[in-house]
Amino acid sequence: MKYLILYLLLIISGCKNESGNTPASKDDAMEENADTVETPSGQAETPTPTDEAVDISLWDFNGDGQPDDEITVPVVEGTGNPVEDGTPGKFTITFDNKTLPNLAVGCCNPMPVGEGDLNGDGAAELSVFQSPMNGCVYTMTTYTFRNGKWRQLFEPFLVPTGCDEIRMEDLEKLVYRKNGKVYIMETDVNDEDFKKNPKEVKL
Repeated sequence: MKYLILYLLLIISGCKNESGNTPASKDDAMEENADTVETPSGQAETPTPTDEAVDISLWDFNGDGQPDDEITVPVVEGTGNPVEDGTPGKFTITFDNKTLPNLAVGCCNPMPVGEGDLNGDGAAELSVFQSPMNGCVYTMTTYTFRNGKWRQLFEPFLVPTGCDEIRMEDLEKLVYRKNGKVYIMETDVNDEDFKKNPKEVKL
């Protein structure tokens, strides 16, 4: 009788250990194996997403696979207030890649924004956000490099700021492509907070 009780205790203990190594549910089993994939060679590797879009560089303006770093250079320094008999500054964007011609953008204080490929030609477009000669209504102009020349991709649009500082991350949202269409964020000047609404542009 004593040996029978000991035998039963050993069986119960073995069952507990075996169940402790088994996932409680299918979800647990999937979670345990979610980070690795078994290859034919038997080695585990991290899975690679297959549905992720392949984007060119936001700054690859000629489509050669290399980002084109730009530098904004003042050609003529402005003096005084351009609206009050002053002289406005003139700016040109030059590129490290000398196959890209300079882009003259005029006045004032241009901020280049790499847009990625907006028109589907395999090269990135370049937007330039510029302050006015006077006031707080800025301009956003988007250029594409085509047949050896810089050309406007669509009509420039105005961006009222209320004289508040605007961040680069906000500039990067003003022009974008979605589902094969290009949109700008148009400002509602009748809204006290200058609410922005998407507007499709024709290329």
